[in-house]
Amino acid sequence: MRVPAVGRPGPLAVVASNAVAPVGVLALGWSATVLLGVFVLELAAVLFWSAVKVPFAAKRPNNLMDDQRLLGPLQAKRGGIDLPGPLPPVYLRNVPTLVALVALLAPIELGVAFLVFALSDPTITTETTGQLLVGGVGVFAARGVETWADYFRAGGYRDHSARSVALAPFKYVFGVGTLLFVVGPFGLDSGAVLALVVAGKLAYDLRTIQVERDPDRRGVFYRLYGSKETEIEPAPIPEPDGEPVAHVRPSRSVAVTDALYRGGFYTLTSPVVLCYVVAALLAVFAPSWLVAVPLAVVLAFGAVRATTRYLRYGTLEYRSYDGVLVAYDTLFGEPQQRIERDGVKRVAVEHDPVDRWFDTATIEFDRGDDAPPLQFTVPDPEEVEHDDTPGSLVAAHVDDPGALADALGVGWLYERDVESTAGTD
Repeated sequence: MRVPAVGRPGPLAVVASNAVAPVGVLALGWSATVLLGVFVLELAAVLFWSAVKVPFAAKRPNNLMDDQRLLGPLQAKRGGIDLPGPLPPVYLRNVPTLVALVALLAPIELGVAFLVFALSDPTITTETTGQLLVGGVGVFAARGVETWADYFRAGGYRDHSARSVALAPFKYVFGVGTLLFVVGPFGLDSGAVLALVVAGKLAYDLRTIQVERDPDRRGVFYRLYGSKETEIEPAPIPEPDGEPVAHVRPSRSVAVTDALYRGGFYTLTSPVVLCYVVAALLAVFAPSWLVAVPLAVVLAFGAVRATTRYLRYGTLEYRSYDGVLVAYDTLFGEPQQRIERDGVKRVAVEHDPVDRWFDTATIEFDRGDDAPPLQFTVPDPEEVEHDDTPGSLVAAHVDDPGALADALGVGWLYERDVESTAGTD
């Protein structure tokens, strides 16, 4: 049950954060340097609280990146991790967006903001430093109240995916940056220009709230990027009642070996391979201890890839019912995929090196779905395809793929297709 935000404290907090700058300018005599600095600090606050929000976003992104080898497997994960106390569950599928926000988007956006601040030729004194500290604490606290009121207390996390949360700081940079670009040539030392900047930013923030709260309004950002209305409402995968006819789970040794193999293979077939070249050059032309730096990078990326691979397939068991196959995650206690006998159009069997080492096979039950058409804008919310069921179910490293196909009732497809696919990598 969603708890209403009494008195709409979220929008009031945004108004309060905008009031910090004009109150400082009019009542405390802040300069243009302090005003710009507070804007930069507010961006830092927006980025911080966005990073806090991302792990809890309950919706699924409408642009799953399952094919992205490093972090894509995490975004495909269903199920959350319950936390003690009043906090909602966190979702493993939000980790890729959190990493992108913290490691890539936040540094770029803060770098641009500080560049704008530096180009204004600010005068930093002990007095302005204290004023910046006061203003920064004010906007940070106000944005924190907004996060608590609208996102956690009122249940806003149920309406967002990690992508739609990450849109907020990007829009802030664009909106405020455009405003400063337009009025900057007139000089921020003018009281009229300062008033225009403050009023323009307040109008921008209030307009953002209006668009977010009105499903009939869609701006340019929402058409190009999407919004919380165009993200996918999570629907649990139904599991048939009763005991499965058969269930198969690869052994722990196979799952760990597969993860380690994929981690090492990734470092040799991605841009990470350049680190090996750098290590070789350092070994020849530099002190030997420097070789550890690129090798540490290789180890880090390989470990991440191995971990995501294990979480994608190593924790699954395959439960076969009458005409239904379910991939069940034993770590999260949540079905991940489901395919019915009538939905299988093709069966493919592959043997990668791990399969050959352990005498297993990887079998794919393919629905034969066509690729979605390419679109340059996000469709209206009522036109978004909310079925995010994958086009195929892959059972990795099973001992007897034929028995699994027979249990699903597609043994004839297995016999028809296996000759053309067996033995491929």
